[in-house]
This record gives sequence, structure tokens and C-alpha cells, in this order.
Amino acid sequence: MTTPAQQAELEKPKVNCAWFLELQFASSTLRLCSYGQTFNWGGFDWLGLGNIASISPLEESAGVGSAAMTFGLNIASSDLRALSVGPVEDYRGRPAILYFCPLTEDGVLIDTPERCWTGRMDVISTGIDKEAGQIVLKCETSAFGLKRSSLRQNAAQQKQRYPADTGFDYLNDLLSNPKVWLSKKFQQI
Repeated sequence: MTTPAQQAELEKPKVNCAWFLELQFASSTLRLCSYGQTFNWGGFDWLGLGNIASISPLEESAGVGSAAMTFGLNIASSDLRALSVGPVEDYRGRPAILYFCPLTEDGVLIDTPERCWTGRMDVISTGIDKEAGQIVLKCETSAFGLKRSSLRQNAAQQKQRYPADTGFDYLNDLLSNPKVWLSKKFQQI
């Protein structure tokens, strides 16, 4: 998915590269860069200064399994710290997109960064590892949502979709009070 110019740069023995992380919080969209400077592309400023401290390895598989990505973010940033202690509704289930782009020796983007991963933010935790603090953001792919979906349904969910349907209203009574509907004589045959 790289352009010819990007591929030529990636084939060199030493390559400078930058990772770009777009986090679409409910309150605002945060755009971070792993390189030591801020880049402007796509009409947005992508904050540098090493705000992305670590990225877990990308895992590919032949199956349809879900592999989580973990992003370590710089706890020194007050904006990131505020987001990490905010309400879960601000981030959980919201889009996270990771881009990659090789750079020239002077630190200039080669063409447009390529999208390499898309998922949804799941859990944010804050902690201290050795002497450095870190915000850890776990993101899941869209396939993870398939694992969470449930085939169970209750009366309230059914009424939400079909207000006139009363079939589930009797379910609790049927389960808690079983009725004998076959005679003892019939069951022995």
C-alpha cells in the first residue's frame, strides 16, 4: 500500500519513519505523532514531541480473530492525562486510526501517510513503569465487537424494537414456574 517513493525509502538500510495516531474522542479528535516534531497533513496538525511512547506489534492472522493494539501515551502531557481520567463514554467504542509514513533524512514526509490499522478505543489505564509514567490505551478491531454481541434478548429489548410484541413478557414466568403437560402414564410409554 505504499507509494513507489515510500517503497524506495523503505528499501534503504536506515529509514526514518513516523507513526500517526488519530483518536476520535466524543469531545474532540486528538492527532498524535511518534516523531519529535509536529507535522501538518490532511489539513490537521499532528502533535509531535514523542506523544506516542509505544505501539504494540501489529498481528496478522489468516482467521477472523481479533488482535488488540496497545498504545503507550506520554503521561507528561496534561491534555492526555485529562482524557485518561475522564468518563469512559468519551472514548470507549470510539474510532482509533493508525497511519505510517517513511521520512526523508531531513524529517520530511514522503507522500501521504498510509492507514495501516483501524479499530475502536476500549480501555485506558494510567500507571508508572519503573521511573516513567505512562497512559496505556487498549484498542480493539471491529471484529472484537462480534465476540461481545449476544444472542440473548429480554422483554425490554424486544419492546424497544417491537413495541406491540408481548411474547417476552411471559418468559420469566415460564422459566420460574415449569408446568407438567404430560401425564405420568404417557411418560412411561
